[in-house]
Amino acid sequence: MTCCDCWLKMFGGIALTLFAICTFKFFYRIIYPYFIAKPNDLHALAGGDYAVVTGSTDGIGKQYAIQLAQKGFNIVLISRSEAKLAAVKKEITETVSAVKVETITFDFGNCNVKDYESKIFEKLNKLDVGILVNNVGRANDFPEQFHKADGGVEKSRDINVINTLSATILTQEILKQMVPRHAGIIINIGSIAGAGLLPEWSVYSATKKYISHLTAILAKEYSPLGITIQNIAPGLVTTNMSRVTETSFFAPNPKAFVEAALKTVGHVQETSGYYTHQIQRELLPLLPGWFMDFALKAENKKRREEYYKSIGSAAAQQ
Repeated sequence: MTCCDCWLKMFGGIALTLFAICTFKFFYRIIYPYFIAKPNDLHALAGGDYAVVTGSTDGIGKQYAIQLAQKGFNIVLISRSEAKLAAVKKEITETVSAVKVETITFDFGNCNVKDYESKIFEKLNKLDVGILVNNVGRANDFPEQFHKADGGVEKSRDINVINTLSATILTQEILKQMVPRHAGIIINIGSIAGAGLLPEWSVYSATKKYISHLTAILAKEYSPLGITIQNIAPGLVTTNMSRVTETSFFAPNPKAFVEAALKTVGHVQETSGYYTHQIQRELLPLLPGWFMDFALKAENKKRREEYYKSIGSAAAQQ
């Protein structure tokens, strides 16, 4: 056997080993959290009786509040609409009478830290907060080039502030009570949009990348202290923000999505929250860049046309 043959065999063995490892990880991330892992005891991981949920009057946030209440946690709902907060509080207390439900009216477009302190922190610091779900978020109504994005610079500012500042500030404050008890769960709702480059959703995609990055760093800092910090990066869910109205294989309703996502807490630091979304997440990096650009451009054009059509129909009905 020549020296060249030895090198070829060695590199071939390394390549096969790497391929086997990558294949194992691919299927592990899809199958283990959703079909094999036994759901953790959230009360044991949380170490506190209250779960705080931002953006909790619709969609994913509302379902986190409802399902955590069903698991026996007292709930703090934080959103900007007082009427919607009252409606969700009533819905929870009528179905789960044993839990307490508090509400805080707050517009997360407000970046004044003093207002956070007086309107949110003063109340939360009197409670044993075991779970924080940073769900509140905002996106553009439709995809468009950055300089033509709907709402202009004011909308871009709001997306930045709502999607990043709220999670950052609330997490930093709540950690102060989680660290001494060596327990707590922080769930940040990101997006699959943060996993790659998403043209014409520039600001939204970038803010979700920030959430993913921040969550990963904080998990390294605080997991040794017994605190569970997780980023959930969903694809399409039938919510008001996504403008998807019909469920499908790749677009579950919020109830089904949150049921699946809660089972992954304590098992994976970052996941998509639903197995079909995780399939998408694993496949996307394997697709060539030119194909992704072509597909996104076509999808963005379709969504723009649908948006303008819906606006035209609404205007015609007035």
